[in-house]
Amino acid sequence: MSNPLKIAPPPNRRTAVPPETKPASESESALGVRGGASSDTAASKFRQVKEDERVQFNKRVTRGVADGFEMLAIKSRKRVPELLAEALELLEQQYGQV
Repeated sequence: MSNPLKIAPPPNRRTAVPPETKPASESESALGVRGGASSDTAASKFRQVKEDERVQFNKRVTRGVADGFEMLAIKSRKRVPELLAEALELLEQQYGQV
């Protein structure tokens, strides 16, 4: 009783793409992404690119402070990172440059 219901096996996930097919975008060709099965293709698909020298800022604050920044962001139509930069400027004026 190997396959009593006559169910077809699932298709292969890595199917070969004909060589006539061109990449969907220029960014794929710049990264060297090609159709076909290779471990390099899967790794380069999710390449992380550094943008604008930004980092994630994870600090614990009280719920009131977090809510205050969110409300100010909504009221001033700015984003929280912009408000943090503005707060740093004000703190540097009060306490001096770091």
